[in-house]
Amino acid sequence: MAAGSGSRFDAGAPKQTTMLNGRAMIAWSAEILAASSRVTGLILVAPAGAEGEIRSLLAGEAERKLQAALSGGFTRQDSVYNGLERVPEGTTHVLIHDAARPCLSPALRDRIIDALASHDAVVPAIPVTDTLIRDMDAGVDAILDRVNLAGVQTPQGFRLELIRRAHRIARERGFKSSDDGSLVLALAEKVATVPGERTNLKVTYRDDVIIAEAILKKGAA
Repeated sequence: MAAGSGSRFDAGAPKQTTMLNGRAMIAWSAEILAASSRVTGLILVAPAGAEGEIRSLLAGEAERKLQAALSGGFTRQDSVYNGLERVPEGTTHVLIHDAARPCLSPALRDRIIDALASHDAVVPAIPVTDTLIRDMDAGVDAILDRVNLAGVQTPQGFRLELIRRAHRIARERGFKSSDDGSLVLALAEKVATVPGERTNLKVTYRDDVIIAEAILKKGAA
């Protein structure tokens, strides 16, 4: 998924093209997925009009396994829907990953894939460490108990039939969410979790680039 506008990043260009240690962010994300022999193909969803530019940043296994590069929609949910509609027939499972998480490790990728052997929907989660509040009108409305709270990451893995059905029903009902697992939950289907990783950073702000580069440099050492 590389169709976001990156409005909080303020780069003047698609965030996904930002260079991290000499390689575009989208390339890092795509290559770690393509490096698995169990990932048989990639579908790239890019901003409308930038499909060719984003596609040209891929190389190696990511370029070889790329099956389609298409434009996203108005929301992330719309973009995922577009991508799912292009998944080749005969595919049984999919991983949905955000290009803005370029520090994905092979271990986390494989944990998601392994879990799909016994679950139809799997998401990586990390325990919340900060105290969370509900901020209403510039004031604390409530303090949330963090004991059972976790942050969700990508890639998220699904049986293809289930996630397609979840997206189609969500569109029919007008249900909106920025998370694919929540669409499955809306069908009263189970969503399993596996341990995520704190290094699986989502690059959101410009300062995140420094952190991501340090993580990637350490991983390459």
